[in-house]
Amino acid sequence: MYLSLMTRCKPLYLASLLLLFFAVVVMPMVAQASSYSETQLIQRAEQSISKIKTLSANFLQISSDGSVGEGVLYFRRPTQLRLEYKKPETLTLVTSRVWLYVDDKVAKSVQAIPLGQTPLSLLLSEEISFRSEDFKTSAVEQDGIAVITMVKQDGDAAGQLDLEFDTDSWQLRRWVITDLLGVETIVTLQNPIYGRVLANRLFGVPSYDQNSDN
Repeated sequence: MYLSLMTRCKPLYLASLLLLFFAVVVMPMVAQASSYSETQLIQRAEQSISKIKTLSANFLQISSDGSVGEGVLYFRRPTQLRLEYKKPETLTLVTSRVWLYVDDKVAKSVQAIPLGQTPLSLLLSEEISFRSEDFKTSAVEQDGIAVITMVKQDGDAAGQLDLEFDTDSWQLRRWVITDLLGVETIVTLQNPIYGRVLANRLFGVPSYDQNSDN
C-alpha cells in the first residue's frame, strides 16, 4: 500500500507525492498523558476523514532528500483529490476511483498509476479504515496531537504512513510517507477550508496533444 512513487516517476517529482505528511513532531520532554486509548485514537481519525465533504488548503512539502515544494490541495470525498504544485510549477497529481494521474508539466506527459498501490488509497476509500491484516497500525497522542502510523513490512507497497491530527478539532494537519530507502516526504496543510463547493474541472484528467510541438 505504501509503494514509493519515487521509483515510478522522476525522483524530484515523486519526492513531492511521498510527502503527504510529516515524520511525527518532536514532543516536549514533559508530555501530558493521553486521554484516549489507542483504539479510540484510530476510530476518531477514521471518523474525521469520513466526515469530510470537501477540503481545500495550501500545502508545504519537505522531503529528506532536500527537495521542497508548495502548492494547493483540493479534496472532494470519497475519490477525488488534486495536488497542484506551484513552487516549482512542475507537477500536478489527480486521482480517480482507480488511478493516480501524474502530470509532469516539464516533460508534458501523464503517467497513470493504480491508486491502490499508493498511500492515497487510504484517504480515498468509500469506507475509511486505518486497520487491516495487510499492515500494522498504531497510534499515540501527546499534548493534543494524535499520530496514526501504518506500516507495511514487505511487498510492492512496503513503507510507512503517518497521519497527524489536532485532537481539539480532529482536523488532519499533515502526513509523512517513508519509503523503503528511508526517504521521508512531509506535507503540511495550511489555511484549510472545509465544505466549499469545488468545480468539476479541478478533477479532470490532464492530457497533452502528442502531435503538438508545444
